[in-house]
Amino acid sequence: MNAIGTALLALSLGLALPAQANPSTLTGAISVAQVVDLIQRSPQDNAARNAAMAYLAGVGETTGLLVAEAGQRSSVSIACARPLGISSSAALAALSRADKGTWDKTAATPILVEDMLSRAGCG
Repeated sequence: MNAIGTALLALSLGLALPAQANPSTLTGAISVAQVVDLIQRSPQDNAARNAAMAYLAGVGETTGLLVAEAGQRSSVSIACARPLGISSSAALAALSRADKGTWDKTAATPILVEDMLSRAGCG
């Protein structure tokens, strides 16, 4: 098969068309829809798995650093009963509690930070 035939075959199978991505929120924040989509696709899609794990690792690490820094910089100490952490299953559970009709308009990060602090018993 020549290059033109290969290109036509790819186009006919839809392989050359970009995937439709879920939108960010109106303010540009990563939406619940985006994160849920990445987590759900991650078992079969390496790129989705890498993006989801990078995002969750960033949220988890940043939350931990902010809690530690806030404790050092303010007179109010933030203590957690358990270590902060996030997994794809915990993230999916937390995000699934948001109203599905607003997933594309709702920022995922505040939901995940609140969930992490709550599960760790921080106060």
